[in-house]
Amino acid sequence: MNTRITKDQITKWLNHLEETYQSPEDKPFIKIAELVVILPALGFFYIWEFFNRCNMPYYIYFELKDSLAVLYENLMPIIYICTVLSLMLTIMVPIILYGKTKRRENDETLNGKIAPSEKKEKQISRFTVYVTVIAVLIGLTVLLRAYHFDLLIILIFLVLGSVASYVYLFESRNLGFGLAILFAFLYAEVRATLDAKHRMNLKPTMDIVLKSYSDQPIMREGEKDRYILYKTSNYYFIKDLRKKRIEVYSISTGEMNSFRSK
Repeated sequence: MNTRITKDQITKWLNHLEETYQSPEDKPFIKIAELVVILPALGFFYIWEFFNRCNMPYYIYFELKDSLAVLYENLMPIIYICTVLSLMLTIMVPIILYGKTKRRENDETLNGKIAPSEKKEKQISRFTVYVTVIAVLIGLTVLLRAYHFDLLIILIFLVLGSVASYVYLFESRNLGFGLAILFAFLYAEVRATLDAKHRMNLKPTMDIVLKSYSDQPIMREGEKDRYILYKTSNYYFIKDLRKKRIEVYSISTGEMNSFRSK
């Protein structure tokens, strides 16, 4: 009896995988023009979270190009992984589609449902969609492991990514896109936190000479009490551990401001 139930369940699941994929019919309310606004906001959110972790609540120095620069920097690994996955899926998906379509046509021909010479339009099955999502989640796991995310955080991201993918592909594009935005901002927050901790632990230094300080570098490589906290398109942020201050040097004007930081 149990064996019979198991076989029926397996057959039902296989038939489910064979079904043609049907995307949700709701129209997306987020257009490309609106997405252009969301992306810089994501970059600013990363910078805001980074400096919060560094105990620096000063945002008057940030410009739009800083948001785009940090966004581009953080998206490059994702673009690389997506490129690799796209190449794999370009090879794998057509093979899956051809094999499953050929088998279906043979079965229907033997059952007398269609003529052998009749051509049938190829359609994407649910199985192909599932394979694509799983490949993307594997790529996401590789990315998170490369940035030393905790196992619990990785599991949370995988669950959220799976839910967002399912909702977007099968239930509602708008709700799925909203979950994807939530996923992106959560990723930016965790990345900013990890990057800030890494920077404060590493304490990087280098020789930096500005035109207005040409006689004396604003920083020398190997300094013990000072390190580069962050660099934007127009400012260097240097943390002085001994004075417990953050020095802000303008690259364009050479002006220096400082403020107390824990």
